[in-house]
Amino acid sequence: MVLLTLSHLVNVIVVTVIPALIARDVPAMTACYGADSAARRILACLYATIAMASAVALIGQALGNTTLSIAIAGVLFPVQITYKLMTIPAVGWRNPVVKSNLAIALLHTATLATIWHERFLDARGE
Repeated sequence: MVLLTLSHLVNVIVVTVIPALIARDVPAMTACYGADSAARRILACLYATIAMASAVALIGQALGNTTLSIAIAGVLFPVQITYKLMTIPAVGWRNPVVKSNLAIALLHTATLATIWHERFLDARGE
């Protein structure tokens, strides 16, 4: 379950750092996310929520509860993949946030595919 751990870890790191930088009004964040606004702060809250969910998943895994981590991934990752892909037509693929979104969406897609494949093999007794 290396990919599962990696996906949750990427979530925790990326969506913890970004809201912190947004809150500090770092110029690079203004270039990517626009000027400080209610919408930008709401997005930071969404990112923080994703980080917390993935942190719970990682703690569960560390305590031997991989089922919890998989359950969180099964809900969280499809939502993330969908919204990240929706940023392409909404913002354009040249935006650095969109590019990082695509990389994370690919990682989460690979993770889900691996989980589903392993569950399929388990169900078949292989």
